[in-house]
Amino acid sequence: MQIMTSKTYYKIRPFSNLREMIRQSVALYGNLPAFRYRDTPNGEIQRRTYRELGSDVDALGTALMSLGLQDTKIAVIGDNSYRWCISHLAIVNGVGVSVPLDKLLKKDEVLSLLERAEVSAAIFDPSFADIMHEACDKVPSLKVLIQMKPGVKDEPTEDCGDMICLDSLLAKGRALLEEGNDSFLNRDIDPEQIASLLFTSGTTSMSKGVLLRNRNITEDIRALAGVVRFPVGTRMLSILPLHHTFENTCGLFYGLYMGACLCVCDGLRYIQKNMVEYKINLLIGVPALFESFYNKVWDSIRKKGKEDTIKKVIHLTGKLRKFKIDLRRPLFKSIHKAFGGQFRIGICGAAPIDPEIIRFFDQIGVRIIQGYGLTETAPVVAGCNDRVFVPGTVGHPLSGITIAIDTETDGGEGEILVKGPVVMQGYYQDDAATQEVIDAEGWFHTGDVGRVDEHGCLVITGRLKSMIVLKSGKKVFPEEIEQLVTRYSFIKESLVFGDDVDEGDVVINAKFVLDADYMKREGLSEEEMASRLDQAVQEINREIPGYKGIRSYVYSFQELIKTTTLKIKRPNEIKRIQETLDRAKVRFRQLTGKNIDLLDSLCPIVPLESMNESEAQANPVEDDNASDSSEPKEDSPSAKGSN
Repeated sequence: MQIMTSKTYYKIRPFSNLREMIRQSVALYGNLPAFRYRDTPNGEIQRRTYRELGSDVDALGTALMSLGLQDTKIAVIGDNSYRWCISHLAIVNGVGVSVPLDKLLKKDEVLSLLERAEVSAAIFDPSFADIMHEACDKVPSLKVLIQMKPGVKDEPTEDCGDMICLDSLLAKGRALLEEGNDSFLNRDIDPEQIASLLFTSGTTSMSKGVLLRNRNITEDIRALAGVVRFPVGTRMLSILPLHHTFENTCGLFYGLYMGACLCVCDGLRYIQKNMVEYKINLLIGVPALFESFYNKVWDSIRKKGKEDTIKKVIHLTGKLRKFKIDLRRPLFKSIHKAFGGQFRIGICGAAPIDPEIIRFFDQIGVRIIQGYGLTETAPVVAGCNDRVFVPGTVGHPLSGITIAIDTETDGGEGEILVKGPVVMQGYYQDDAATQEVIDAEGWFHTGDVGRVDEHGCLVITGRLKSMIVLKSGKKVFPEEIEQLVTRYSFIKESLVFGDDVDEGDVVINAKFVLDADYMKREGLSEEEMASRLDQAVQEINREIPGYKGIRSYVYSFQELIKTTTLKIKRPNEIKRIQETLDRAKVRFRQLTGKNIDLLDSLCPIVPLESMNESEAQANPVEDDNASDSSEPKEDSPSAKGSN
């Protein structure tokens, strides 16, 4: 086992629970802006100072206590908003357990999770009102409904009493505080008590409920604070859904710890507009966001015919930086202007990102820091930081966290294990699943595979569940190949998986989603796009060992099945592909280079048993090792998928 230990670069202020941390920030940053947001995309910008934030949290917490909700589970569901944030903060800072739910879940999924979590109250956006009315009848534990929309009045319901407006609760809480009610203010908080119950991606019957203690979250804030520091007043844009622990811990809690101004994004279509008007300094995002920025910048450069000029200036600024002369921001001012002129830091997580994107942004004066973590670890356990910046890696463990690679070979690949105070208490009502991932020595088994590189940094290789084992015993991680695909701007996304062939072997196949907007913008035909794709596949195959080469592939213009945090649902997508093939009675390799969306019109329906074997060998990878393969342990097609 290879052990990676952490370092601490900055002094961390002491606090024992989340309420203490929030109160410290209110005292430290007082009248500085804590939030900027709109109630509607075209509405007036609202502002809340740290002092106002503290007052609102105390008022709402007091009001929730007056409803008898202490020590209960309370669901929060809706768009990112100031009201979402104060609801979550009030619950975890003394009332009970917050259950953040994904706003994109279907009605039946919401109802199922409300029942599984045994929630006593739900705080929600107006769009969920009908679902909550139905939940009152179907979820026995649900007694209180609270709607977040500003300016509406309380209204009666048949089974849950009044549907209460959050604004009226705030007013009630303020009145109670003036009367001397201190039930919330003086409520004891045990750092070991559960603060949040978060459900992982997946179907409601399969998703696991992660129990995070108050201490898990506070320790992750402290772990981040020990290795990265941003100026007080840093303007952050809240884009990722707050129900996801990456945005919840890093965006909300760590942002408030460091005295940031949290600017709530009006929606995905308004990201660039919000960056300009709020003059954003920092944003937290997934690779797809930064890839989009990268592609837009280069598309603009190409249209202006300035590719050579930009490359020469990058070369020049690189040389000057060696002499501690940094002219990146003034020389690339026109690029920065498109993002508000103040964008300096991006924090990227949830999936791998092409190192070339990180290098490019660094070359023009924007530092993209890649991190790594899981919901079960509150979430971040490693990342590049102020002193460690190696594109293509997730840096070093955060302060106070230990990471191990389960292999005895230096630089070898193995499962990533995590130990430290950020590891969850366990899975909700599932002791068996908890024991599977947390061993007797306290190591959390992530299910991810990685290695330590020559810089001592952690490199994520892939997921154990998606790993393809070939006949030769060699292992292929689809994520490695998929990352190479991201460099091609005309490909929106990709899925690489293993597929059984008649001889009992496994070959590597892929499905690519082409960008229809790119095709239209560049004036290309579908045939020309298919030709570019074929060339891209050949280029990728030349870069990797033959046994990893893509043998057959199809393309589509329909997005892959993903979670709400944009992770590909591998088993679901592979199942969809297989069902399509079964309906048409064809094999995947018959479709190489074709549009799978038009399957029925592309090829004759030929029974599998009569398929010509020579036809099955279309587009082979020309390498002596190309046939090295074996049957996987489970699933068909033979890729093992992960959510």
